[in-house]
Amino acid sequence: MTNQTGNTDQIKQLNTGLVYRIIAQHGPISRIALSKQSQLAPASITKITRELMDAHLIQEREFPVLGLRGRPAVGLVIESEGWQFLAIRIEDQQAIISLKEINAKTLAEQCYPFNVKDNQQFSDRLSELISLFFEENQAYLERVTAISILLDGILDSYSGVIYKLAHSDVHELAIGEILTEKTGLPVYLYPPVNALALADHLKYSETRTSKNIIYLQIQDVVNIAVMNHGYSLDVMTRQPNLFAHTQIDLSQTQSCYCGGKGCLETLISIPAIIQQAKELLADYPESVLHKENISINTISQGAVENDPLCKSLLDNAAQRLAYPLAMIINLCGSELILINSPLNDEHHYWFTRVQDFVTLYGNPRYSSKLIFEKSASSIKECETALIQNALYNGSLLLQLLQG
Repeated sequence: MTNQTGNTDQIKQLNTGLVYRIIAQHGPISRIALSKQSQLAPASITKITRELMDAHLIQEREFPVLGLRGRPAVGLVIESEGWQFLAIRIEDQQAIISLKEINAKTLAEQCYPFNVKDNQQFSDRLSELISLFFEENQAYLERVTAISILLDGILDSYSGVIYKLAHSDVHELAIGEILTEKTGLPVYLYPPVNALALADHLKYSETRTSKNIIYLQIQDVVNIAVMNHGYSLDVMTRQPNLFAHTQIDLSQTQSCYCGGKGCLETLISIPAIIQQAKELLADYPESVLHKENISINTISQGAVENDPLCKSLLDNAAQRLAYPLAMIINLCGSELILINSPLNDEHHYWFTRVQDFVTLYGNPRYSSKLIFEKSASSIKECETALIQNALYNGSLLLQLLQG
Protein backbone atom coordinates (compact mmCIF):
# COMPACT_ATOMS: atom_id res chain seq x y z
CA MET A 1 0.00 0.00 0.00
CA THR A 2 2.90 2.35 0.83
CA ASN A 3 4.41 1.85 -2.61
CA GLN A 4 1.06 2.47 -4.30
CA THR A 5 0.60 5.69 -2.31
CA GLY A 6 4.13 6.77 -3.15
CA ASN A 7 3.60 6.08 -6.83
CA THR A 8 0.31 8.02 -6.80
CA ASP A 9 1.98 11.02 -5.15
CA GLN A 10 4.83 10.92 -7.65
CA ILE A 11 2.45 10.78 -10.61
CA LYS A 12 0.45 13.68 -9.18
CA GLN A 13 3.66 15.69 -8.71
CA LEU A 14 4.85 15.04 -12.27
CA ASN A 15 1.46 15.75 -13.86
CA THR A 16 0.91 18.93 -11.86
CA GLY A 17 4.39 20.15 -12.73
CA LEU A 18 3.85 19.32 -16.40
CA VAL A 19 0.58 21.26 -16.56
CA TYR A 20 2.09 24.25 -14.76
CA ARG A 21 5.15 24.28 -17.06
CA ILE A 22 3.05 24.19 -20.24
CA ILE A 23 0.88 27.06 -18.97
CA ALA A 24 4.01 29.04 -18.01
CA GLN A 25 5.64 28.53 -21.40
CA HIS A 26 2.59 28.70 -23.69
CA GLY A 27 -0.08 30.66 -21.82
CA PRO A 28 -2.66 31.88 -22.38
CA ILE A 29 -3.61 28.36 -23.40
CA SER A 30 -7.04 26.74 -23.52
CA ARG A 31 -7.83 23.63 -21.53
CA ILE A 32 -8.35 21.69 -24.77
CA ALA A 33 -4.91 22.68 -26.06
CA LEU A 34 -3.44 21.96 -22.65
CA SER A 35 -4.90 18.45 -22.68
CA LYS A 36 -3.47 17.77 -26.15
CA GLN A 37 -0.02 19.12 -25.35
CA SER A 38 0.26 17.36 -22.00
CA GLN A 39 -1.37 14.16 -23.29
CA LEU A 40 -3.47 14.08 -20.12
CA ALA A 41 -7.19 13.30 -20.08
CA PRO A 42 -9.56 16.30 -20.00
CA ALA A 43 -10.83 15.19 -16.58
CA SER A 44 -7.27 15.25 -15.21
CA ILE A 45 -6.70 18.70 -16.71
CA THR A 46 -9.90 19.97 -15.09
CA LYS A 47 -8.89 18.60 -11.68
CA ILE A 48 -5.31 19.89 -11.79
CA THR A 49 -6.19 23.35 -13.11
CA ARG A 50 -8.95 23.74 -10.51
CA GLU A 51 -6.46 23.00 -7.73
CA LEU A 52 -3.93 25.44 -9.19
CA MET A 53 -6.59 28.14 -9.56
CA ASP A 54 -7.86 27.63 -6.01
CA ALA A 55 -4.28 28.12 -4.79
CA HIS A 56 -3.97 31.29 -6.94
CA LEU A 57 -1.07 29.79 -8.90
CA ILE A 58 -2.82 30.18 -12.26
CA GLN A 59 -5.73 32.29 -13.50
CA GLU A 60 -8.03 32.59 -16.49
CA ARG A 61 -7.51 35.32 -19.06
CA GLU A 62 -9.40 36.20 -22.21
CA PHE A 63 -7.37 36.28 -25.41
CA PRO A 64 -8.29 36.88 -29.08
CA VAL A 65 -8.19 33.99 -31.55
CA LEU A 66 -7.07 34.86 -35.06
CA GLY A 67 -9.76 34.34 -37.68
CA LEU A 68 -12.61 34.08 -35.18
CA ARG A 69 -15.14 36.78 -34.37
CA GLY A 70 -17.30 37.20 -31.32
CA ARG A 71 -16.26 36.63 -27.75
CA PRO A 72 -12.56 36.06 -27.11
CA ALA A 73 -11.38 32.65 -25.93
CA VAL A 74 -10.52 31.96 -22.30
CA GLY A 75 -7.04 30.67 -21.59
CA LEU A 76 -4.90 29.88 -18.57
CA VAL A 77 -1.85 31.89 -17.50
CA ILE A 78 0.50 31.85 -14.53
CA GLU A 79 -0.45 34.04 -11.59
CA SER A 80 2.99 35.18 -10.42
CA GLU A 81 2.13 38.36 -8.54
CA GLY A 82 2.46 37.88 -4.81
CA TRP A 83 4.34 34.56 -5.09
CA GLN A 84 7.86 35.20 -3.88
CA PHE A 85 11.06 33.45 -2.94
CA LEU A 86 14.28 34.37 -1.19
CA ALA A 87 17.39 34.13 -3.39
CA ILE A 88 20.75 33.95 -1.61
CA ARG A 89 24.15 34.10 -3.29
CA ILE A 90 27.23 33.60 -1.13
CA GLU A 91 30.47 34.79 -2.75
CA ASP A 92 33.59 36.80 -1.90
CA GLN A 93 32.74 36.77 1.83
CA GLN A 94 29.40 38.38 1.12
CA ALA A 95 25.80 37.19 1.23
CA ILE A 96 23.58 38.84 -1.37
CA ILE A 97 19.95 38.28 -0.40
CA SER A 98 17.11 39.14 -2.79
CA LEU A 99 13.35 38.94 -2.58
CA LYS A 100 12.03 37.93 -5.99
CA GLU A 101 8.72 37.09 -7.57
CA ILE A 102 8.62 33.77 -9.38
CA ASN A 103 8.56 35.67 -12.69
CA ALA A 104 12.14 36.85 -11.83
CA LYS A 105 11.20 40.40 -10.84
CA THR A 106 13.45 41.60 -7.99
CA LEU A 107 11.54 43.40 -5.22
CA ALA A 108 14.39 44.05 -2.79
CA GLU A 109 18.09 43.21 -2.50
CA GLN A 110 20.66 43.64 0.26
CA CYS A 111 24.36 42.77 0.50
CA TYR A 112 25.77 41.73 3.88
CA PRO A 113 29.27 40.80 5.12
CA PHE A 114 29.60 37.03 5.43
CA ASN A 115 32.99 36.13 6.88
CA VAL A 116 32.45 32.80 8.62
CA LYS A 117 34.87 30.06 9.59
CA ASP A 118 32.91 27.02 10.74
CA ASN A 119 29.51 25.32 10.77
CA GLN A 120 28.12 27.19 13.76
CA GLN A 121 29.15 30.59 12.43
CA PHE A 122 27.78 29.78 8.98
CA SER A 123 24.33 28.64 10.12
CA ASP A 124 24.00 31.31 12.83
CA ARG A 125 25.06 34.16 10.54
CA LEU A 126 22.86 33.07 7.64
CA SER A 127 19.83 32.62 9.91
CA GLU A 128 20.50 36.05 11.41
CA LEU A 129 20.74 37.69 7.97
CA ILE A 130 17.50 36.08 6.74
CA SER A 131 15.66 37.40 9.81
CA LEU A 132 17.26 40.83 9.34
CA PHE A 133 16.33 40.91 5.65
CA PHE A 134 12.71 40.02 6.39
CA GLU A 135 12.59 42.73 9.06
CA GLU A 136 14.11 45.39 6.79
CA ASN A 137 11.86 44.53 3.84
CA GLN A 138 8.62 43.67 5.61
CA ALA A 139 6.63 46.04 3.39
CA TYR A 140 7.36 43.86 0.33
CA LEU A 141 6.58 40.47 1.87
CA GLU A 142 3.58 38.51 0.64
CA ARG A 143 3.63 34.76 -0.04
CA VAL A 144 7.26 33.68 0.36
CA THR A 145 7.43 30.09 -0.87
CA ALA A 146 11.05 28.94 -0.78
CA ILE A 147 14.72 29.80 -0.30
CA SER A 148 17.36 29.24 -2.98
CA ILE A 149 21.05 29.26 -2.04
CA LEU A 150 23.89 29.45 -4.55
CA LEU A 151 27.48 28.96 -3.42
CA ASP A 152 30.61 27.28 -4.68
CA GLY A 153 31.85 24.21 -2.88
CA ILE A 154 31.23 20.49 -2.57
CA LEU A 155 27.48 20.30 -2.09
CA ASP A 156 24.75 17.68 -1.95
CA SER A 157 21.79 19.41 -3.56
CA TYR A 158 19.46 16.49 -2.88
CA SER A 159 19.86 16.57 0.91
CA GLY A 160 20.84 20.25 1.24
CA VAL A 161 24.23 19.48 2.81
CA ILE A 162 27.45 21.46 2.41
CA TYR A 163 30.26 18.89 2.47
CA LYS A 164 33.21 21.27 2.03
CA LEU A 165 33.83 24.95 1.40
CA ALA A 166 37.11 26.53 0.36
CA HIS A 167 38.89 28.84 2.82
CA SER A 168 36.83 27.69 5.81
CA ASP A 169 36.22 24.78 8.16
CA VAL A 170 32.59 24.40 7.08
CA HIS A 171 31.92 20.71 6.50
CA GLU A 172 29.00 18.25 6.59
CA LEU A 173 26.61 21.13 7.32
CA ALA A 174 22.92 20.30 6.78
CA ILE A 175 22.05 23.91 6.04
CA GLY A 176 18.86 23.02 4.16
CA GLU A 177 17.37 21.21 7.14
CA ILE A 178 18.50 23.94 9.58
CA LEU A 179 16.92 26.77 7.60
CA THR A 180 13.71 24.82 6.91
CA GLU A 181 13.30 24.23 10.66
CA LYS A 182 13.78 27.95 11.36
CA THR A 183 11.72 29.41 8.51
CA GLY A 184 9.27 26.66 7.54
CA LEU A 185 10.35 27.09 3.90
CA PRO A 186 11.86 24.49 1.56
CA VAL A 187 15.52 25.20 0.76
CA TYR A 188 17.15 24.60 -2.63
CA LEU A 189 20.95 24.47 -2.35
CA TYR A 190 22.95 24.37 -5.58
CA PRO A 191 26.36 25.29 -6.99
CA PRO A 192 26.09 28.24 -9.41
CA VAL A 193 26.91 26.07 -12.43
CA ASN A 194 23.65 24.16 -11.93
CA ALA A 195 21.67 27.40 -11.92
CA LEU A 196 23.45 28.50 -15.09
CA ALA A 197 22.68 25.17 -16.76
CA LEU A 198 19.03 25.13 -15.66
CA ALA A 199 18.47 28.71 -16.83
CA ASP A 200 19.98 27.86 -20.20
CA HIS A 201 17.79 24.75 -20.48
CA LEU A 202 14.58 26.58 -19.57
CA LYS A 203 15.35 29.32 -22.08
CA TYR A 204 16.52 27.27 -25.06
CA SER A 205 15.27 23.69 -24.61
CA GLU A 206 12.49 23.97 -27.18
CA THR A 207 14.67 25.51 -29.91
CA ARG A 208 17.99 23.75 -29.33
CA THR A 209 18.49 20.38 -31.02
CA SER A 210 21.26 19.25 -28.63
CA LYS A 211 19.80 17.65 -25.52
CA ASN A 212 22.96 16.06 -24.06
CA ILE A 213 24.95 19.03 -22.79
CA ILE A 214 27.92 19.78 -20.56
CA TYR A 215 27.87 23.20 -18.94
CA LEU A 216 31.39 24.21 -17.92
CA GLN A 217 32.21 26.98 -15.44
CA ILE A 218 35.80 28.21 -15.12
CA GLN A 219 36.04 31.24 -12.87
CA ASP A 220 37.34 31.42 -9.29
CA VAL A 221 36.21 27.80 -9.17
CA VAL A 222 35.91 25.01 -11.74
CA ASN A 223 32.71 23.03 -12.07
CA ILE A 224 30.47 21.31 -14.58
CA ALA A 225 26.83 20.36 -14.88
CA VAL A 226 26.15 17.33 -17.06
CA MET A 227 22.63 17.74 -18.46
CA ASN A 228 20.52 15.20 -20.30
CA HIS A 229 17.10 16.43 -21.49
CA GLY A 230 17.08 18.98 -18.67
CA TYR A 231 18.10 16.58 -15.90
CA SER A 232 21.41 17.16 -14.15
CA LEU A 233 23.60 14.12 -13.48
CA ASP A 234 24.25 15.02 -9.84
CA VAL A 235 20.53 15.45 -9.20
CA MET A 236 19.76 12.07 -10.80
CA THR A 237 22.53 10.26 -8.88
CA ARG A 238 21.89 12.28 -5.69
CA GLN A 239 25.65 12.61 -5.35
CA PRO A 240 27.84 15.75 -5.53
CA ASN A 241 29.76 16.42 -8.73
CA LEU A 242 33.52 16.21 -8.07
CA PHE A 243 34.82 16.91 -11.58
CA ALA A 244 36.96 19.82 -10.35
CA HIS A 245 38.56 17.54 -7.78
CA THR A 246 39.95 15.03 -10.24
CA GLN A 247 43.64 14.78 -9.33
CA ILE A 248 45.41 15.73 -12.55
CA ASP A 249 48.99 16.32 -11.40
CA LEU A 250 50.13 14.32 -8.38
CA SER A 251 53.51 16.08 -8.42
CA GLN A 252 51.82 19.22 -7.12
CA THR A 253 52.39 19.89 -3.43
CA GLN A 254 49.56 22.38 -2.94
CA SER A 255 46.63 20.83 -1.09
CA CYS A 256 43.06 21.42 -2.21
CA TYR A 257 40.30 22.12 0.30
CA CYS A 258 38.77 18.77 -0.69
CA GLY A 259 41.78 17.00 0.83
CA GLY A 260 43.48 16.03 -2.43
CA LYS A 261 46.56 17.36 -4.22
CA GLY A 262 46.94 18.39 -7.84
CA CYS A 263 43.19 18.83 -8.28
CA LEU A 264 41.96 20.31 -11.54
CA GLU A 265 40.56 23.37 -9.76
CA THR A 266 43.93 24.20 -8.20
CA LEU A 267 45.51 24.15 -11.68
CA ILE A 268 43.09 25.82 -14.11
CA SER A 269 40.87 28.19 -12.11
CA ILE A 270 41.37 31.87 -12.90
CA PRO A 271 43.30 32.58 -9.65
CA ALA A 272 45.47 29.51 -10.31
CA ILE A 273 46.41 30.66 -13.83
CA ILE A 274 47.25 34.16 -12.57
CA GLN A 275 49.40 32.71 -9.77
CA GLN A 276 51.26 30.51 -12.27
CA ALA A 277 51.95 33.59 -14.40
CA LYS A 278 53.51 35.39 -11.43
CA GLU A 279 55.66 32.40 -10.51
CA LEU A 280 56.95 31.87 -14.07
CA LEU A 281 57.37 35.50 -15.09
CA ALA A 282 61.08 35.66 -14.16
CA ASP A 283 61.78 32.83 -16.63
CA TYR A 284 60.33 34.89 -19.51
CA PRO A 285 62.14 38.27 -19.48
CA GLU A 286 60.62 39.29 -22.84
CA SER A 287 57.02 38.57 -21.85
CA VAL A 288 54.47 41.35 -22.32
CA LEU A 289 53.30 40.63 -18.78
CA HIS A 290 56.31 42.58 -17.47
CA LYS A 291 54.66 45.71 -18.86
CA GLU A 292 51.08 44.95 -17.78
CA ASN A 293 49.12 44.17 -14.65
CA ILE A 294 48.78 40.41 -14.66
CA SER A 295 45.14 39.49 -15.23
CA ILE A 296 43.29 36.91 -17.26
CA ASN A 297 42.62 39.60 -19.88
CA THR A 298 46.30 40.49 -20.31
CA ILE A 299 47.24 36.80 -20.43
CA SER A 300 44.62 36.14 -23.12
CA GLN A 301 45.75 39.17 -25.12
CA GLY A 302 49.38 38.09 -24.79
CA ALA A 303 48.57 34.63 -26.15
CA VAL A 304 46.98 36.22 -29.22
CA GLU A 305 50.15 38.27 -29.68
CA ASN A 306 52.21 35.05 -29.58
CA ASP A 307 53.75 35.66 -26.16
CA PRO A 308 55.41 32.34 -25.16
CA LEU A 309 54.50 32.59 -21.46
CA CYS A 310 50.87 33.49 -22.11
CA LYS A 311 50.50 30.74 -24.70
CA SER A 312 52.06 28.20 -22.35
CA LEU A 313 49.72 29.16 -19.50
CA LEU A 314 46.56 28.85 -21.60
CA ASP A 315 47.75 25.75 -23.48
CA ASN A 316 48.48 23.96 -20.19
CA ALA A 317 45.09 24.95 -18.78
CA ALA A 318 43.32 23.74 -21.92
CA GLN A 319 45.21 20.45 -21.98
CA ARG A 320 44.65 19.74 -18.29
CA LEU A 321 40.94 20.40 -18.69
CA ALA A 322 40.53 18.46 -21.93
CA TYR A 323 41.58 15.04 -20.65
CA PRO A 324 38.91 14.55 -17.92
CA LEU A 325 36.40 16.46 -20.05
CA ALA A 326 36.97 14.05 -22.96
CA MET A 327 36.38 11.10 -20.64
CA ILE A 328 32.97 12.48 -19.64
CA ILE A 329 32.12 13.15 -23.29
CA ASN A 330 33.03 9.55 -24.14
CA LEU A 331 30.87 8.24 -21.28
CA CYS A 332 27.85 10.48 -21.86
CA GLY A 333 27.95 10.99 -25.62
CA SER A 334 27.73 14.75 -25.11
CA GLU A 335 26.67 16.88 -28.07
CA LEU A 336 27.28 20.42 -26.83
CA ILE A 337 29.78 22.08 -24.49
CA LEU A 338 28.74 25.46 -23.08
CA ILE A 339 31.60 27.37 -21.46
CA ASN A 340 31.04 30.19 -18.96
CA SER A 341 34.39 31.84 -18.22
CA PRO A 342 36.37 35.07 -18.57
CA LEU A 343 38.69 32.97 -20.74
CA ASN A 344 36.03 33.33 -23.45
CA ASP A 345 37.56 36.41 -25.06
CA GLU A 346 36.83 37.74 -28.53
CA HIS A 347 40.01 36.24 -29.97
CA HIS A 348 38.99 32.63 -29.19
CA TYR A 349 42.57 31.49 -28.40
CA TRP A 350 41.86 29.41 -25.30
CA PHE A 351 38.47 28.36 -26.62
CA THR A 352 40.10 26.92 -29.74
CA ARG A 353 42.83 25.15 -27.75
CA VAL A 354 40.24 23.38 -25.59
CA GLN A 355 38.53 22.15 -28.76
CA ASP A 356 41.87 20.93 -30.16
CA PHE A 357 42.78 18.95 -27.04
CA VAL A 358 39.29 17.47 -26.60
CA THR A 359 39.47 16.29 -30.21
CA LEU A 360 42.89 14.77 -29.47
CA TYR A 361 41.80 12.90 -26.33
CA GLY A 362 38.19 12.09 -27.22
CA ASN A 363 36.74 9.38 -29.43
CA PRO A 364 35.96 10.67 -32.95
CA ARG A 365 32.46 9.20 -32.72
CA TYR A 366 31.57 12.05 -30.36
CA SER A 367 34.36 14.62 -30.66
CA SER A 368 33.94 15.00 -34.43
CA LYS A 369 30.33 16.16 -33.98
CA LEU A 370 30.84 18.08 -30.75
CA ILE A 371 29.74 21.72 -30.69
CA PHE A 372 31.44 24.30 -28.45
CA GLU A 373 29.65 27.52 -27.55
CA LYS A 374 30.27 30.41 -25.20
CA SER A 375 27.82 31.30 -22.47
CA ALA A 376 27.66 34.82 -21.11
CA SER A 377 24.90 34.29 -18.55
CA SER A 378 25.51 35.74 -15.10
CA ILE A 379 24.80 33.87 -11.90
CA LYS A 380 22.47 36.64 -10.72
CA GLU A 381 20.34 36.21 -13.86
CA CYS A 382 19.96 32.49 -13.14
CA GLU A 383 18.67 32.55 -9.56
CA THR A 384 15.03 32.20 -10.59
CA ALA A 385 15.79 29.03 -12.58
CA LEU A 386 16.12 26.95 -9.40
CA ILE A 387 12.62 27.83 -8.22
CA GLN A 388 11.14 27.58 -11.71
CA ASN A 389 12.59 24.09 -12.01
CA ALA A 390 11.09 23.09 -8.63
CA LEU A 391 7.72 24.35 -9.86
CA TYR A 392 8.04 22.65 -13.24
CA ASN A 393 8.94 19.26 -11.76
CA GLY A 394 6.04 19.60 -9.32
CA SER A 395 8.02 19.23 -6.08
CA LEU A 396 7.42 22.79 -4.89
CA LEU A 397 3.92 22.94 -6.38
CA LEU A 398 2.68 20.07 -4.21
CA GLN A 399 3.97 21.81 -1.09
CA LEU A 400 2.16 25.01 -2.07
CA LEU A 401 -1.06 23.13 -2.83
CA GLN A 402 -0.88 21.40 0.54
CA GLY A 403 -0.51 24.78 2.25
